[in-house]
Amino acid sequence: MTVNNIAGAVPAEYDIIMVGGGLANSLIAWWLLAKRPELKILVIERGATLGGNHTWSFHKGDMTPQALADLAPLIAASWARQSVYFPSHSRVFDVAYHAIFSDKLHEVLSVKLGGRLLADTDVVALEPNRVTLADRRVLTAKCVIDGRGPDQDAPLALGFQKFLGLEVECEAPHGETVAVIMDATVEQLDGYRFFYTLPFSPTRILIEDTYYSDTPGLDAPVLSARVEAYAAAKGWKIKQIVRTEQGVLPVVLAGDMDAFWKRGNAGVPRVGLRAALLHPTTGYSLPDAVAFAAMLAASRDLTSQGVRQLVERHSRDLWNNRGFFRLLNRLLFIAATPTERVGVMERFYRLPGPLIERFFAGKLTLVDKAMIMMGKPPVAMARAIGAAGEGAAWAFARKVTDTSR
Repeated sequence: MTVNNIAGAVPAEYDIIMVGGGLANSLIAWWLLAKRPELKILVIERGATLGGNHTWSFHKGDMTPQALADLAPLIAASWARQSVYFPSHSRVFDVAYHAIFSDKLHEVLSVKLGGRLLADTDVVALEPNRVTLADRRVLTAKCVIDGRGPDQDAPLALGFQKFLGLEVECEAPHGETVAVIMDATVEQLDGYRFFYTLPFSPTRILIEDTYYSDTPGLDAPVLSARVEAYAAAKGWKIKQIVRTEQGVLPVVLAGDMDAFWKRGNAGVPRVGLRAALLHPTTGYSLPDAVAFAAMLAASRDLTSQGVRQLVERHSRDLWNNRGFFRLLNRLLFIAATPTERVGVMERFYRLPGPLIERFFAGKLTLVDKAMIMMGKPPVAMARAIGAAGEGAAWAFARKVTDTSR
Protein backbone atom coordinates (compact mmCIF):
# COMPACT_ATOMS: atom_id res chain seq x y z
CA MET A 1 0.00 0.00 0.00
CA THR A 2 1.31 3.40 -0.99
CA VAL A 3 0.74 6.10 1.60
CA ASN A 4 0.82 9.81 0.89
CA ASN A 5 1.99 11.98 3.78
CA ILE A 6 1.97 15.31 1.92
CA ALA A 7 -1.50 16.81 1.62
CA GLY A 8 -2.41 17.65 -1.96
CA ALA A 9 0.84 16.34 -3.45
CA VAL A 10 -0.79 13.59 -5.51
CA PRO A 11 -4.34 12.50 -6.41
CA ALA A 12 -6.25 10.62 -3.74
CA GLU A 13 -5.12 7.07 -3.05
CA TYR A 14 -8.70 5.83 -2.67
CA ASP A 15 -12.09 6.81 -3.93
CA ILE A 16 -13.77 6.08 -0.58
CA ILE A 17 -12.39 5.31 2.88
CA MET A 18 -14.94 4.09 5.43
CA VAL A 19 -13.87 4.53 9.05
CA GLY A 20 -15.61 2.06 11.33
CA GLY A 21 -16.55 -1.46 10.30
CA GLY A 22 -20.00 -1.52 11.87
CA LEU A 23 -23.27 -2.28 10.15
CA ALA A 24 -23.69 0.96 8.17
CA ASN A 25 -20.22 1.04 6.62
CA SER A 26 -20.21 -2.72 6.09
CA LEU A 27 -23.40 -2.48 4.06
CA ILE A 28 -22.07 0.49 2.10
CA ALA A 29 -19.00 -1.58 1.26
CA TRP A 30 -21.21 -4.54 0.28
CA TRP A 31 -23.28 -2.41 -2.09
CA LEU A 32 -20.28 -0.66 -3.59
CA LEU A 33 -18.49 -3.93 -4.25
CA ALA A 34 -21.57 -5.21 -6.07
CA LYS A 35 -22.69 -2.06 -7.87
CA ARG A 36 -19.52 0.02 -8.28
CA PRO A 37 -16.63 -2.48 -8.53
CA GLU A 38 -14.45 0.06 -10.31
CA LEU A 39 -14.08 2.14 -7.14
CA LYS A 40 -11.03 1.91 -4.91
CA ILE A 41 -12.45 1.50 -1.42
CA LEU A 42 -11.04 0.81 2.03
CA VAL A 43 -12.72 -0.11 5.33
CA ILE A 44 -10.84 0.63 8.54
CA GLU A 45 -12.00 -1.13 11.72
CA ARG A 46 -10.43 -0.76 15.16
CA GLY A 47 -11.51 -4.27 16.19
CA ALA A 48 -10.50 -7.64 14.83
CA THR A 49 -13.72 -8.24 12.88
CA LEU A 50 -16.45 -6.36 11.09
CA GLY A 51 -19.77 -5.90 12.82
CA GLY A 52 -18.77 -6.58 16.42
CA ASN A 53 -21.02 -9.05 18.25
CA HIS A 54 -24.58 -8.45 17.08
CA THR A 55 -27.74 -9.96 15.65
CA TRP A 56 -29.61 -7.57 13.35
CA SER A 57 -33.19 -8.50 12.53
CA PHE A 58 -35.85 -7.07 10.24
CA HIS A 59 -39.32 -7.73 8.87
CA LYS A 60 -39.83 -8.62 5.22
CA GLY A 61 -41.70 -5.37 4.60
CA ASP A 62 -38.92 -3.20 6.03
CA MET A 63 -37.17 -2.97 2.66
CA THR A 64 -37.83 -3.24 -1.06
CA PRO A 65 -37.76 -6.63 -2.84
CA GLN A 66 -34.62 -5.53 -4.73
CA ALA A 67 -32.84 -4.54 -1.52
CA LEU A 68 -33.83 -7.84 0.07
CA ALA A 69 -32.40 -9.73 -2.90
CA ASP A 70 -29.15 -7.75 -2.76
CA LEU A 71 -28.87 -8.46 0.96
CA ALA A 72 -29.71 -12.16 0.70
CA PRO A 73 -26.12 -13.55 0.84
CA LEU A 74 -25.68 -11.94 4.28
CA ILE A 75 -28.91 -13.29 5.79
CA ALA A 76 -28.15 -16.08 8.25
CA ALA A 77 -31.64 -17.13 9.38
CA SER A 78 -35.27 -16.59 8.38
CA TRP A 79 -38.68 -17.44 9.79
CA ALA A 80 -41.97 -17.55 7.89
CA ARG A 81 -43.95 -16.30 10.89
CA GLN A 82 -43.56 -14.19 14.01
CA SER A 83 -45.61 -14.00 17.20
CA VAL A 84 -46.34 -11.78 20.20
CA TYR A 85 -47.65 -12.68 23.66
CA PHE A 86 -49.27 -10.36 26.20
CA PRO A 87 -51.11 -11.02 29.47
CA SER A 88 -54.53 -11.10 27.78
CA HIS A 89 -53.70 -11.36 24.11
CA SER A 90 -51.47 -13.31 21.75
CA ARG A 91 -51.10 -13.22 18.02
CA VAL A 92 -49.23 -14.83 15.13
CA PHE A 93 -48.30 -12.84 12.04
CA ASP A 94 -47.70 -14.61 8.73
CA VAL A 95 -44.92 -12.18 7.89
CA ALA A 96 -41.35 -13.30 7.24
CA TYR A 97 -38.65 -12.23 9.66
CA HIS A 98 -34.93 -12.32 8.90
CA ALA A 99 -31.66 -12.02 10.82
CA ILE A 100 -28.05 -11.18 10.00
CA PHE A 101 -25.30 -12.35 12.35
CA SER A 102 -22.17 -10.27 12.74
CA ASP A 103 -19.93 -13.32 12.40
CA LYS A 104 -21.44 -14.21 9.01
CA LEU A 105 -21.27 -10.57 7.94
CA HIS A 106 -17.55 -10.59 8.69
CA GLU A 107 -16.99 -13.98 7.10
CA VAL A 108 -18.63 -13.06 3.80
CA LEU A 109 -17.67 -9.40 3.51
CA SER A 110 -14.04 -9.75 4.63
CA VAL A 111 -13.44 -12.26 1.82
CA LYS A 112 -14.99 -9.86 -0.69
CA LEU A 113 -12.90 -6.96 0.61
CA GLY A 114 -9.62 -8.86 0.82
CA GLY A 115 -6.82 -6.30 1.12
CA ARG A 116 -9.38 -3.49 1.21
CA LEU A 117 -9.99 -4.12 4.92
CA LEU A 118 -7.69 -2.76 7.65
CA ALA A 119 -8.68 -4.44 10.92
CA ASP A 120 -7.11 -3.86 14.36
CA THR A 121 -6.38 -0.32 13.21
CA ASP A 122 -7.05 2.85 15.19
CA VAL A 123 -7.84 6.17 13.52
CA VAL A 124 -6.81 9.34 15.35
CA ALA A 125 -8.09 11.99 12.92
CA LEU A 126 -10.64 12.29 10.11
CA GLU A 127 -10.78 15.03 7.50
CA PRO A 128 -12.85 15.20 4.30
CA ASN A 129 -10.01 13.79 2.21
CA ARG A 130 -7.58 12.17 4.62
CA VAL A 131 -7.43 9.74 7.52
CA THR A 132 -4.60 9.68 10.05
CA LEU A 133 -3.89 6.32 11.66
CA ALA A 134 -2.52 5.78 15.15
CA ASP A 135 0.89 4.93 13.68
CA ARG A 136 0.81 8.39 12.00
CA ARG A 137 0.33 7.06 8.48
CA VAL A 138 -1.96 9.24 6.40
CA LEU A 139 -4.34 7.77 3.82
CA THR A 140 -6.12 9.99 1.31
CA ALA A 141 -9.41 9.64 -0.53
CA LYS A 142 -11.98 11.59 -2.50
CA CYS A 143 -14.47 10.69 0.21
CA VAL A 144 -14.03 9.79 3.89
CA ILE A 145 -17.09 8.36 5.68
CA ASP A 146 -17.45 8.33 9.46
CA GLY A 147 -19.35 5.25 10.65
CA ARG A 148 -17.98 4.91 14.18
CA GLY A 149 -21.30 4.56 15.97
CA PRO A 150 -23.51 7.08 17.80
CA ASP A 151 -22.33 10.42 19.11
CA GLN A 152 -22.97 10.06 22.84
CA ASP A 153 -23.38 13.84 23.25
CA ALA A 154 -25.73 14.38 20.31
CA PRO A 155 -28.63 16.80 20.97
CA LEU A 156 -31.25 14.06 21.21
CA ALA A 157 -33.72 13.34 24.01
CA LEU A 158 -33.77 9.58 24.42
CA GLY A 159 -35.40 6.66 26.09
CA PHE A 160 -33.68 3.30 25.78
CA GLN A 161 -34.30 -0.22 24.58
CA LYS A 162 -31.71 -2.34 26.37
CA PHE A 163 -31.23 -6.07 26.27
CA LEU A 164 -29.07 -9.02 27.09
CA GLY A 165 -29.32 -12.24 25.11
CA LEU A 166 -27.88 -15.71 25.45
CA GLU A 167 -27.56 -17.92 22.41
CA VAL A 168 -27.83 -21.39 23.91
CA GLU A 169 -27.65 -25.00 22.88
CA CYS A 170 -30.37 -27.00 24.62
CA GLU A 171 -30.08 -30.58 25.78
CA ALA A 172 -33.28 -31.47 23.91
CA PRO A 173 -35.35 -29.81 21.17
CA HIS A 174 -36.93 -26.59 22.43
CA GLY A 175 -39.98 -26.92 20.18
CA GLU A 176 -39.97 -23.32 18.90
CA THR A 177 -40.43 -22.72 15.17
CA VAL A 178 -41.38 -19.03 14.83
CA ALA A 179 -39.66 -15.80 15.82
CA VAL A 180 -41.17 -14.55 19.07
CA ILE A 181 -40.62 -10.82 18.83
CA MET A 182 -42.35 -10.04 22.14
CA ASP A 183 -43.31 -12.23 25.07
CA ALA A 184 -44.57 -9.71 27.61
CA THR A 185 -46.22 -12.27 29.89
CA VAL A 186 -43.21 -11.94 32.22
CA GLU A 187 -42.89 -9.77 35.33
CA GLN A 188 -42.75 -6.10 34.36
CA LEU A 189 -39.51 -4.56 35.64
CA ASP A 190 -37.58 -1.38 34.78
CA GLY A 191 -40.19 -0.17 32.29
CA TYR A 192 -41.79 -2.30 29.59
CA ARG A 193 -40.16 -5.74 29.69
CA PHE A 194 -40.43 -8.63 27.27
CA PHE A 195 -38.49 -11.65 26.03
CA TYR A 196 -37.45 -12.08 22.41
CA THR A 197 -36.54 -15.53 21.07
CA LEU A 198 -35.14 -16.66 17.74
CA PRO A 199 -34.83 -20.42 17.14
CA PHE A 200 -31.84 -21.19 14.93
CA SER A 201 -32.09 -24.97 14.98
CA PRO A 202 -34.19 -27.57 16.85
CA THR A 203 -31.82 -27.24 19.82
CA ARG A 204 -30.24 -23.79 19.42
CA ILE A 205 -32.08 -20.59 20.32
CA LEU A 206 -31.33 -16.95 21.11
CA ILE A 207 -33.14 -15.72 24.24
CA GLU A 208 -33.10 -11.98 24.97
CA ASP A 209 -34.40 -10.16 28.04
CA THR A 210 -35.42 -6.71 26.76
CA TYR A 211 -36.56 -3.47 28.44
CA TYR A 212 -38.00 -0.18 27.20
CA SER A 213 -36.40 1.70 30.06
CA ASP A 214 -35.88 5.29 31.17
CA THR A 215 -32.18 4.66 31.78
CA PRO A 216 -29.40 2.96 29.81
CA GLY A 217 -27.89 1.06 32.74
CA LEU A 218 -27.65 -2.68 32.23
CA ASP A 219 -26.70 -5.21 34.93
CA ALA A 220 -25.37 -8.08 32.85
CA PRO A 221 -25.18 -10.76 35.60
CA VAL A 222 -28.75 -10.02 36.71
CA LEU A 223 -30.14 -10.14 33.18
CA SER A 224 -28.18 -13.28 32.36
CA ALA A 225 -29.72 -15.00 35.40
CA ARG A 226 -33.19 -13.86 34.28
CA VAL A 227 -32.62 -15.35 30.83
CA GLU A 228 -31.63 -18.65 32.37
CA ALA A 229 -34.70 -18.54 34.64
CA TYR A 230 -36.94 -17.87 31.62
CA ALA A 231 -35.42 -20.85 29.80
CA ALA A 232 -35.99 -23.07 32.85
CA ALA A 233 -39.62 -21.93 33.09
CA LYS A 234 -40.07 -22.93 29.44
CA GLY A 235 -38.59 -26.34 30.16
CA TRP A 236 -35.48 -25.67 28.08
CA LYS A 237 -32.42 -27.26 29.69
CA ILE A 238 -29.35 -25.32 28.67
CA LYS A 239 -26.48 -27.56 27.62
CA GLN A 240 -24.14 -24.75 26.59
CA ILE A 241 -24.13 -20.96 26.36
CA VAL A 242 -22.73 -20.37 22.88
CA ARG A 243 -22.67 -16.59 22.88
CA THR A 244 -23.72 -13.60 24.95
CA GLU A 245 -24.95 -10.41 23.31
CA GLN A 246 -26.00 -7.15 24.93
CA GLY A 247 -26.82 -3.66 23.79
CA VAL A 248 -28.58 -0.39 24.42
CA LEU A 249 -30.57 1.07 21.52
CA PRO A 250 -31.78 4.69 21.43
CA VAL A 251 -35.50 5.40 21.40
CA VAL A 252 -35.79 8.95 20.10
CA LEU A 253 -38.23 11.29 21.88
CA ALA A 254 -37.08 14.63 20.44
CA GLY A 255 -34.04 16.30 18.96
CA ASP A 256 -32.48 19.35 17.37
CA MET A 257 -31.41 18.39 13.84
CA ASP A 258 -29.79 21.74 13.13
CA ALA A 259 -27.53 21.35 16.15
CA PHE A 260 -27.09 17.64 15.40
CA TRP A 261 -25.63 18.29 11.95
CA LYS A 262 -23.47 21.20 13.10
CA ARG A 263 -21.53 18.89 15.43
CA GLY A 264 -18.22 17.41 14.36
CA ASN A 265 -16.37 18.03 11.12
CA ALA A 266 -18.84 19.66 8.74
CA GLY A 267 -17.04 18.28 5.70
CA VAL A 268 -17.08 14.59 6.72
CA PRO A 269 -20.20 12.54 5.92
CA ARG A 270 -21.59 10.48 8.81
CA VAL A 271 -23.66 7.32 8.46
CA GLY A 272 -25.64 4.88 10.59
CA LEU A 273 -26.50 5.88 14.13
CA ARG A 274 -24.04 8.75 13.79
CA ALA A 275 -26.42 10.19 11.19
CA ALA A 276 -29.62 9.37 13.16
CA LEU A 277 -30.52 6.71 10.59
CA LEU A 278 -32.65 4.40 12.71
CA HIS A 279 -36.28 3.66 13.41
CA PRO A 280 -37.22 6.09 16.20
CA THR A 281 -39.28 3.56 18.18
CA THR A 282 -37.65 0.18 17.65
CA GLY A 283 -34.08 1.45 17.44
CA TYR A 284 -33.56 -0.88 14.45
CA SER A 285 -30.94 0.52 12.09
CA LEU A 286 -30.57 -2.21 9.46
CA PRO A 287 -33.39 -1.12 7.08
CA ASP A 288 -32.15 2.47 7.06
CA ALA A 289 -28.57 1.29 6.57
CA VAL A 290 -29.63 -0.82 3.59
CA ALA A 291 -31.62 2.03 2.05
CA PHE A 292 -28.75 4.47 2.35
CA ALA A 293 -26.17 1.99 1.05
CA ALA A 294 -28.26 1.53 -2.08
CA MET A 295 -28.74 5.30 -2.39
CA LEU A 296 -25.01 5.94 -2.06
CA ALA A 297 -24.08 3.25 -4.59
CA ALA A 298 -26.37 4.95 -7.13
CA SER A 299 -24.99 8.44 -6.49
CA ARG A 300 -22.94 10.19 -9.16
CA ASP A 301 -21.13 12.48 -6.71
CA LEU A 302 -18.97 10.36 -4.43
CA THR A 303 -16.84 13.16 -3.05
CA SER A 304 -17.00 13.92 0.68
CA GLN A 305 -18.99 17.05 -0.07
CA GLY A 306 -21.46 15.20 -2.27
CA VAL A 307 -21.96 12.31 0.13
CA ARG A 308 -22.25 14.68 3.09
CA GLN A 309 -25.03 16.57 1.32
CA LEU A 310 -26.72 13.30 0.36
CA VAL A 311 -26.73 11.79 3.84
CA GLU A 312 -27.64 15.00 5.65
CA ARG A 313 -30.57 15.65 3.32
CA HIS A 314 -31.72 12.03 3.67
CA SER A 315 -31.41 12.13 7.46
CA ARG A 316 -33.36 15.37 7.73
CA ASP A 317 -36.08 14.07 5.40
CA LEU A 318 -36.53 10.94 7.51
CA TRP A 319 -36.53 13.03 10.68
CA ASN A 320 -39.28 15.28 9.32
CA ASN A 321 -41.33 12.30 8.10
CA ARG A 322 -41.09 10.40 11.39
CA GLY A 323 -42.30 12.99 13.87
CA PHE A 324 -45.36 10.86 14.66
CA PHE A 325 -43.11 8.04 15.90
CA ARG A 326 -41.36 10.42 18.28
CA LEU A 327 -44.77 11.53 19.57
CA LEU A 328 -45.69 7.89 20.24
CA ASN A 329 -42.38 7.44 22.03
CA ARG A 330 -43.13 10.41 24.29
CA LEU A 331 -46.53 8.95 25.11
CA LEU A 332 -44.92 5.61 25.97
CA PHE A 333 -42.05 6.97 28.06
CA ILE A 334 -43.51 10.13 29.60
CA ALA A 335 -47.32 9.82 29.62
CA ALA A 336 -47.35 6.14 30.58
CA THR A 337 -45.96 5.06 33.92
CA PRO A 338 -43.46 2.18 33.66
CA THR A 339 -46.14 -0.32 34.72
CA GLU A 340 -48.63 1.04 32.14
CA ARG A 341 -46.32 0.55 29.19
CA VAL A 342 -47.21 -3.10 28.69
CA GLY A 343 -50.85 -2.07 28.25
CA VAL A 344 -49.87 0.49 25.62
CA MET A 345 -47.98 -2.13 23.65
CA GLU A 346 -50.73 -4.74 24.02
CA ARG A 347 -53.27 -2.27 22.63
CA PHE A 348 -50.98 -1.53 19.67
CA TYR A 349 -50.70 -5.22 18.79
CA ARG A 350 -54.47 -5.49 18.45
CA LEU A 351 -54.37 -3.19 15.41
CA PRO A 352 -54.62 -4.53 11.82
CA GLY A 353 -51.63 -6.54 10.65
CA PRO A 354 -50.84 -4.41 7.57
CA LEU A 355 -50.77 -1.30 9.77
CA ILE A 356 -48.26 -2.96 12.11
CA GLU A 357 -46.12 -3.92 9.10
CA ARG A 358 -46.14 -0.31 7.90
CA PHE A 359 -45.25 0.85 11.41
CA PHE A 360 -42.09 -1.24 11.43
CA ALA A 361 -41.25 -0.05 7.92
CA GLY A 362 -41.66 3.57 9.06
CA LYS A 363 -44.34 4.18 6.42
CA LEU A 364 -47.55 4.93 8.28
CA THR A 365 -50.42 6.53 6.36
CA LEU A 366 -52.65 9.28 7.73
CA VAL A 367 -55.37 6.67 8.27
CA ASP A 368 -52.88 4.48 10.16
CA LYS A 369 -51.99 7.35 12.45
CA ALA A 370 -55.63 8.08 13.12
CA MET A 371 -56.32 4.43 13.97
CA ILE A 372 -53.39 4.35 16.41
CA MET A 373 -54.64 7.45 18.21
CA MET A 374 -58.39 6.79 18.21
CA GLY A 375 -60.33 5.30 21.10
CA LYS A 376 -59.80 5.56 24.82
CA PRO A 377 -56.10 6.15 25.54
CA PRO A 378 -54.38 3.54 27.76
CA VAL A 379 -52.91 6.38 29.85
CA ALA A 380 -54.40 9.36 31.67
CA MET A 381 -55.46 12.10 29.23
CA ALA A 382 -53.79 14.84 31.27
CA ARG A 383 -50.48 13.03 31.16
CA ALA A 384 -50.87 12.34 27.43
CA ILE A 385 -51.43 16.03 26.73
CA GLY A 386 -48.47 16.99 28.90
CA ALA A 387 -46.19 14.54 27.09
CA ALA A 388 -47.18 15.58 23.57
CA GLY A 389 -44.81 18.55 23.31
CA GLU A 390 -41.07 18.22 22.79
CA GLY A 391 -40.39 20.25 25.94
CA ALA A 392 -41.55 17.28 28.00
CA ALA A 393 -38.95 15.11 26.25
CA TRP A 394 -36.08 17.46 27.10
CA ALA A 395 -37.23 17.61 30.73
CA PHE A 396 -37.38 13.81 30.76
CA ALA A 397 -33.87 13.56 29.31
CA ARG A 398 -32.46 15.99 31.90
CA LYS A 399 -34.07 13.98 34.69
CA VAL A 400 -32.57 10.75 33.34
CA THR A 401 -29.13 12.39 33.08
CA ASP A 402 -29.33 13.72 36.64
CA THR A 403 -30.46 10.33 37.97
CA SER A 404 -27.65 8.50 36.14
CA ARG A 405 -24.90 10.66 37.61
